[in-house]
Amino acid sequence: MTWYEFLLFVHIGAAMIWLGGSFTFQMYGWTVRRGGDPEEIARFAGRAGVLSERMFIPASLIVIAAGILMMIDGNWDWGQLWVIFALVTFTASFLTGLLVLSPIAKKIPVVGPTTAEGQALITRLFTILRIDLAFMYAIVFAMVVKPTADDVWVLVVAVGVLLVLTGVFLAPLRSSSSQPPAAVG
Repeated sequence: MTWYEFLLFVHIGAAMIWLGGSFTFQMYGWTVRRGGDPEEIARFAGRAGVLSERMFIPASLIVIAAGILMMIDGNWDWGQLWVIFALVTFTASFLTGLLVLSPIAKKIPVVGPTTAEGQALITRLFTILRIDLAFMYAIVFAMVVKPTADDVWVLVVAVGVLLVLTGVFLAPLRSSSSQPPAAVG
């Protein structure tokens, strides 16, 4: 086994944990939220936050570290479109987690996860995570297909799919924000 093959194994293994875990969380979260029990939803959101810190963040950092080491060991060109796309998308995902998702997750216990505000925050959190998951799949797509600037149709389709998914995933937030808040009493 070469060093590159070992790094590729580590890279793919960590990506499986990161992407597969995120997908599983989305499916389980969807099931829990459809059940409608605010207590169960709150427990799930809390556990998801803990697992995210202990499993997904380290896995994502291993993915990027192994990817960078593979770029160096394999003498890949850093200026290739798929490399730039993957690095920019990863950075956006990481910053979204750090600057958006983490503050939302930390606010949930403060406002109370079973309150209307807490439930709204949980909904927002899972919506943003769903969009982030779509972008993670886009990174995997770029890694596998390795599109170049000559692959305009591939890029147009990929960007189109991401835009449509983002719109679909944001729709519930737009519809809930247009409704007046329920009276407390």
